[in-house]
Amino acid sequence: MLPKKKLLVVTDLDATLLDPKYSWAAAEPAIERLRALGLPLVLNSSKTLAEMAAIRAALRLETPIVAENGGLIAFPKSGSAGYQIEIKGLSRAVILRAAHELRRTDAYRFGGFADWSPVELADLTGLSLEQAAASLDRQATEPILWHDTEARRLAFAGALAAQGVRMLRGGQFWHLMGMADKADGVAALRAYYQAKEPGVEWQVLALGDSANDTAMLEAADIAVVIPHTDGPRIAPQAPRVIQASSPASAGWNAALLSLLNEYYG
Repeated sequence: MLPKKKLLVVTDLDATLLDPKYSWAAAEPAIERLRALGLPLVLNSSKTLAEMAAIRAALRLETPIVAENGGLIAFPKSGSAGYQIEIKGLSRAVILRAAHELRRTDAYRFGGFADWSPVELADLTGLSLEQAAASLDRQATEPILWHDTEARRLAFAGALAAQGVRMLRGGQFWHLMGMADKADGVAALRAYYQAKEPGVEWQVLALGDSANDTAMLEAADIAVVIPHTDGPRIAPQAPRVIQASSPASAGWNAALLSLLNEYYG
């Protein structure tokens, strides 16, 4: 018997599933179609587990969570509301020690989440105080705002790389992280769902908008690029690449509904 094909949908959040007001209302039709088809929707974001657990609950999902750009993967525990957590790459403590020592010795100009209070982060991002507190609860990454020159940034990134820390561009922030990325999350999700349903041929459909989504999109069978108002900002290489017609949740919804209609009628 040939294996049954199913789509495993993996999505970024900010500027992809979420609009600038952090709403996914425009994506509800596609989300409901996924639910009706019994297809998994997995969140894969630079956000923290605390932030993503709240969004997962509001979306009524029971799927794993890939948090902090693949630095943390949370698998649901059977029969409970908890998670089995795996840290990939480096811990945040190691990343902070490397970055802050370089700032102290070489006077690099940047500020990061470890430097800010929930009020300061809320002012920077437009998050509520509750959301900002959840965003500060990090375990595997450190987002920063770079205030120095590009030449100095490259030198800083090189010094970090010598210690196993990457500097990766996200949306508003640069993300300091270990060598794990969102593609590691995709690989873990494939293995997880293959073990759950070994008779299924899983096809990963990933949706993202920024540089830190590129690895995830290139690890997928189908990559959907969500544009910004000024157009697409990434050009991933994947077996199939689709350009969504509009930014954020509206483009997410249209692209996903079109693919679901193609696959499932």
